[in-house]
Amino acid sequence: MSKLLNYYLKLFIFNIDDSSYERLEEKKRSILLHFFFYLFFLSMGAFLFSNFYKKTYTTALFNGTALLAGGLTFWLLKKKKSSVVPSVIFVFIISVISTYFFLTGGHNKSGVAFALMLPLPVILILGKERGIIALALFFLSNTLAYYFFQSEPWCPNYNFSLICRLSIVFLFISVIAFANEFIFEVLYTRLEKLSTSLRVSQQKFKDLAINKEKFLSIISHDLSDHVGSFMAISSLLNEQYDELPKEERIKLIKNMAIVSKNNYKLLHDLLTWSTVQRDHIPYSPKPFKLEKIYREVIELFNPLLEEKQLSIFLKMKSNSELFADYHMTSAILRNLVSNAIKFSQPGGEIRISAKERDDMMVITVSDQGIGMSKEALMRFNSSLSFSEPGTMQEPGTGIGLILTKEFVQKNEGRIYIDSTPGKGTKVSFTLPLVD
Repeated sequence: MSKLLNYYLKLFIFNIDDSSYERLEEKKRSILLHFFFYLFFLSMGAFLFSNFYKKTYTTALFNGTALLAGGLTFWLLKKKKSSVVPSVIFVFIISVISTYFFLTGGHNKSGVAFALMLPLPVILILGKERGIIALALFFLSNTLAYYFFQSEPWCPNYNFSLICRLSIVFLFISVIAFANEFIFEVLYTRLEKLSTSLRVSQQKFKDLAINKEKFLSIISHDLSDHVGSFMAISSLLNEQYDELPKEERIKLIKNMAIVSKNNYKLLHDLLTWSTVQRDHIPYSPKPFKLEKIYREVIELFNPLLEEKQLSIFLKMKSNSELFADYHMTSAILRNLVSNAIKFSQPGGEIRISAKERDDMMVITVSDQGIGMSKEALMRFNSSLSFSEPGTMQEPGTGIGLILTKEFVQKNEGRIYIDSTPGKGTKVSFTLPLVD
């Protein structure tokens, strides 16, 4: 018997076409609405059969009209693929039927049982707040109607004790329906958060897979170019060393040293990036002052600053301590200052500023260099590798900004780039402050 019941439930109720409903709450309402419609058709069909059998044609006319209205509402549900309007109409229909049965009593006052079951479909279909309001209006209107019509011959004589018992049963069923809807809402909220989290994670993994594929493709191309250049220079020196003038040999050897150094940096950055992707870099946040890293970076790049005759300034609007990984923060600032030097015109300026915003510190590195193209900004936002020569044709590996972005995100910060070709670039990133 139970297997047969499960079969028909799946066939007629849980197998409905709910593809037009995106949210789980809408799917639930649609399933419940179908379920109560089927019960409505069965019960009203039984009432009509009983009315004709007992020759109560007035009640049969009312029940037939209600059944027709229910059928039209069900057609509207199927036709419009919307559950809101049919839900309101269905609740109105069963409320009118319940009022009629309550005021007329039905056969031997049995019709009042239909009114007592009203809270279940009303709250489950309309929801907690709207359902309680609808039931309160129903309870109040029926109380007033009975008060005015109780002396009529067609109105049953409910004594005060029976009215109290009916009211208690009505409220008890309302509480059960309310509790059921509340539990569903809690479970639905958790499920919705989990579903959203899964969708976001799925999209992130999808984007990561695409970006990694593009990233490795670009890096492979860059590495091939670097190795190819090194091979071409070394082959030329090997085959024509004696024929080449001394000045040309010195120039080629110098270029070979530059290419080999760049190859090493590219491989080192690739190794670092690979380690970050596998989450093997230790993350050890601790309190420290930004000024300490600033001094280390300036000392490191001082020869390059002097070579390009660049001025660098630090503007601190906050002396608070950061709470981040020291080595990652140092790498972030090194990469950004290195890029600022690389793309600055000789004699230009580089500015580093820091200010507090809520519980974060906003650190900005800006230059007045050649700026970034829209394509380069799109590559950065997509975490794709890109490399452009500097103002003095300085080469790059194309991974520095990607590592910078990874390190910022690792430290629960965000990074932004504002750049205009020919006017310069401003890179801002946030890191948490000490509580």
